[in-house]
Amino acid sequence: MTIVFLLTGFNRIQGQNLTTNLDHLKLANAFFVGSWQGIISNDTVAWDCQQYENAFVINVSNVINGKKSFSYVMDIGFSSNDSKFKGFILYQSGIYMTWIGSFASEIKLIGDYVRNFDPDAVVAKFEIVLKTPTKLTINNFNLEGIKTGEYEWFKVK
Repeated sequence: MTIVFLLTGFNRIQGQNLTTNLDHLKLANAFFVGSWQGIISNDTVAWDCQQYENAFVINVSNVINGKKSFSYVMDIGFSSNDSKFKGFILYQSGIYMTWIGSFASEIKLIGDYVRNFDPDAVVAKFEIVLKTPTKLTINNFNLEGIKTGEYEWFKVK
C-alpha cells in the first residue's frame, strides 16, 4: 500500500512540474485569441477572443446566412498560483457553466466542467488539442471517459 501511495504521489508531483514549466498565457493566446469558426449540430458557430493580461473574453455567435447572432460569452482567468484557468460560460438565458483546466502539453489543454468552480464537483471533462496554428479540436467526455462530442474549429483571423 505504501508503494502505491508513493507512486501515485510521485506521478502527481511529476504532472504538476510538467504543467508549471509551460508558458500557459502564451499557449492560451495561440489557442483562444482571434476569430475561430466551427460546425456544431450542422450550424456554423464563431468565436472572437481578446486577451487582457491574465484574462480572456470570448464572444460566441451562431452564424445564419452570414449574419452573427449572440449565443454566449466565456470569460477565462489564469491564476499563476495554481497554473490553472477558470472559465465562466454565460448564456443569454442566464444559464451558466464553469470549468477549471490547464495545459498538459504545448498542444493540449485539459479540464473539468465543474459546479460553481468546485474542483470536487466535476460533471464532465474536456480537452482542446491544437492540431495546427489554425486548427483545433475540442473533445468532451462524460465522467466515465467516453467521448460525447468532438468539434473542429478553424482560425479565420
